[in-house]
Amino acid sequence: VSEDEVIVSDCELQDKSVVPLLKALCEHKSIAMLDLSHNMLGNATMEEVVAALISSGQKYGAFVLDMHCNMFGPTALFQICECPVIINRLEVLNISGNRLTDACGIYLSTILQNCKALYSLNIERCSLTSRAIQVVADALDSGSILSHLSIGYNNPVSGSSLANLFNKLAKLERFSELSLCGLKLTRPALNSVCQLAQSSCLSSLILGGTNIGCEGAVQLTNSLFQEPQELVKLDLSYCQLTRDYCGMLKTHAPAFCNIIKLNLTGNPIMPQGGTALSLLLANPQCSLKVLLLNKCHLGLSGVTEIIKSLTENESLEELNLAGNIKQEQHDSTEKEAADKKTSPAFIPGDINLQNSAENVQELDQLVVADSYDNSVENVQDSGLVDSATSQGRLDASQSIEDLLTAISNAE
Repeated sequence: VSEDEVIVSDCELQDKSVVPLLKALCEHKSIAMLDLSHNMLGNATMEEVVAALISSGQKYGAFVLDMHCNMFGPTALFQICECPVIINRLEVLNISGNRLTDACGIYLSTILQNCKALYSLNIERCSLTSRAIQVVADALDSGSILSHLSIGYNNPVSGSSLANLFNKLAKLERFSELSLCGLKLTRPALNSVCQLAQSSCLSSLILGGTNIGCEGAVQLTNSLFQEPQELVKLDLSYCQLTRDYCGMLKTHAPAFCNIIKLNLTGNPIMPQGGTALSLLLANPQCSLKVLLLNKCHLGLSGVTEIIKSLTENESLEELNLAGNIKQEQHDSTEKEAADKKTSPAFIPGDINLQNSAENVQELDQLVVADSYDNSVENVQDSGLVDSATSQGRLDASQSIEDLLTAISNAE
């Protein structure tokens, strides 16, 4: 951190307790970044921030303002609009997690139109609706240098207002990163995202929790990779994808190999999806550094396939496989691990196989023999059950042995 970066995040600051710091900033003539995130600050603090920036006399140079997760309201944005120093210097504004409501619409419009250096805006979780999103769309013009926009977790936002926004973003020359987490994308909105993907060179697309489904994800992926892209971050977590989507990994293998971070958390892609991902990881061209696959119903076999592929992968740094093994498999794995003390490191630090208790389901049911069968049939049935049980235990033991071997080889 350089001397012109002021970071006081998560310090339990309130409007009164932060005053001494802000008064000291008045004597500090060079401020390039001010991070006040994760505190309990309100509009009164914004008045002091404006005063400090004006007194510094610094009219030029980049300025980053991070105020996310506080208690600011629309008035805080009004004060930004009234401060010429901020208007001239502001490049990054993160005000997510504050209850701005649609009353801030006119101020957001002013900031987008007048802050000519602004390239990143984060207004997630700000209690905005379609009205404010439409105002943001109307404020954008082709001369804007905006490249990063995050509007997720605002509700309700209509498909038509989102479509209008995406159409405007498609006309911006520098736009490259879009986050829509938690927004429910209708068909018109999804079509507009696809058009944006075709016309813009996106480097990051975050669609977690948008419920676009397998069909929508296939449409989007085809649009993204229709032409060579520089996409490095793709988040499709909790989008209701199935194993059918994993066919895209083969169809667009070169494009997926260029992705640095891929998040498929919460999608039931099953063991077949694990097999497709293992082939991607084994590809010599694969550049993945972060792969998130927790709660994907991979099962023991899918998890094993993915870990086996790591022996041929040199790029991956983080792999999350939590919540993919059923309870009975998990219990067997724990017992097997307890019996095998020869390997001190059972799970590598960056491979997460932990099961979440709330997602573990007991799927097998006991079968009770018919009490009216004769004794001979009961004896025969018992022998068959014992044989099947024994075979099942052997299969489970072999699967666990395969998993342990894969983990050992991946270390």
